[in-house]
Amino acid sequence: MVGGPIVRKIDARPIVGAAVVFLIIGLVAFGIYYFLIAKPAAEELTISKLVAFDRINSLMSIGTEAATLKALDCSSRVQQAGSVDEVQSILVEVNAAIQLEQLRKELLDLVAAAADGAYYSADGGAGKITASELVEFRETMMAEVNAKVTLAELEACRAEINERATVIWRSLHSAELGKLGDNVAMFSGGTASGGYLTKAEARSYIAGLGWESLQKLKFEEYGTVEVPVLDTFQRTPTLRAGTRVNIYVYDVATGAMENLWSNAVVRTVVYSQTDIARIAWILSDGTTTGTYSTDMWEVLKALTAGSEGVENISWQGYGAEVVRRGLEANLGHYPLQVIYVVEVPDEIGRLIAQYEFQESSVKDVILVARV
Repeated sequence: MVGGPIVRKIDARPIVGAAVVFLIIGLVAFGIYYFLIAKPAAEELTISKLVAFDRINSLMSIGTEAATLKALDCSSRVQQAGSVDEVQSILVEVNAAIQLEQLRKELLDLVAAAADGAYYSADGGAGKITASELVEFRETMMAEVNAKVTLAELEACRAEINERATVIWRSLHSAELGKLGDNVAMFSGGTASGGYLTKAEARSYIAGLGWESLQKLKFEEYGTVEVPVLDTFQRTPTLRAGTRVNIYVYDVATGAMENLWSNAVVRTVVYSQTDIARIAWILSDGTTTGTYSTDMWEVLKALTAGSEGVENISWQGYGAEVVRRGLEANLGHYPLQVIYVVEVPDEIGRLIAQYEFQESSVKDVILVARV
């Protein structure tokens, strides 16, 4: 039989149609999966990671070494996380670490504060004295705080910090007092204020204080100056030479009064000759009346010049005796001006002189007798 091969025509349309149908079904299924499952899941994962990174930043901002290391570790793990559950698990760790590291930072700050006083510190600087005891305290306590790994351990550190700091500051002051004489000046708060104490009084005083108060103090052997304070009998009727006083400064502008120095001594009292030097009296014998007068200032001048006519006049302690007798009689010349010469440390004397000589017109120095 002669002829070519028999060619059968295959109708591809059903196949193509089926392929198209399956393709459409596949695209629809993929779309459903993507838009209803995959895309929302991816978005949820992205959102959870953003939330986690925000908390990681909060952890990093605490600034402790442990917080930084934990933040770097968690950040890397969040980046690699493939599910929301995995991110949430890491986020739980981050939140726990934040709580832990915030407490650690609080305690580290407490240690730093306890090692930095008004006059002594672990770092020195700003005119402060570097104290080796405070350096050792700070290094030791910070190492112990950084070694703790649980909230309970850190909380237990707080009491230990306070106790050790108090012991260190008491020891520091006791050592300084041991170098001084029996009478000391105590300065407080980093400013020119304080008072005089005996060494025994100083030791007793520091024994009752915690570190927050102890770190504000400094004890020194004092060199003193005598400075005049002008006042009136009305404000200071009982002050005499030898009286111990507390010295206050009243701010006229603000109405505030602050203690400048305690337990100072009034060394000398000078009364105004204008007010009490002139004496005038009347004598009468029943028939004759005579008026007499003298001026104690002139008497003193005459005595100094060697005048024999005034030698019998009692002049020693005249001003103080007049005031004493007046008080015994419950009388007083209120406007009587008085200069009290007080003994104080040099830097306190400088301030008093500044206030008294009108370099500061809004400051009024007030002397109050101690009883």
